[in-house]
Amino acid sequence: MYTRPIWPASRFRPRFASLAVAVALAAGALAGCANPNLIGVQDYGYIVGNVTDQNSKPVAGALVSATGTTSTTRTDVKGNFNLQNVAIGEQTVTIQAAGYGSGTADVIVVKNQGVTVPTVTIKSTLPGSGL
Repeated sequence: MYTRPIWPASRFRPRFASLAVAVALAAGALAGCANPNLIGVQDYGYIVGNVTDQNSKPVAGALVSATGTTSTTRTDVKGNFNLQNVAIGEQTVTIQAAGYGSGTADVIVVKNQGVTVPTVTIKSTLPGSGL
């Protein structure tokens, strides 16, 4: 006597194959998240530098940003900054501070390395602060 299976093979195999593909894709995606070599962590560098005013005094608290990144940083009391996670290649560093005009510097960021920006001078926009 012949009995018919509850799930015919023609219905079960395509679903199983789709499930197997989905599991394989999910495992690959998770492996990519866990492995920094697969998600481009090495495609970034960092930029360090110093910001001064027209009288060569450090500008503390200036906002520093660069093209190719969403991260920003502020200068310390000595005007120094360290901007992390900057995309490699040609970048423009922009410095902004209250009471000062903005300043820029062009640099080339190298993979997994730092770039030192020459001192960036920004001019005060406050009355009586000129030379």
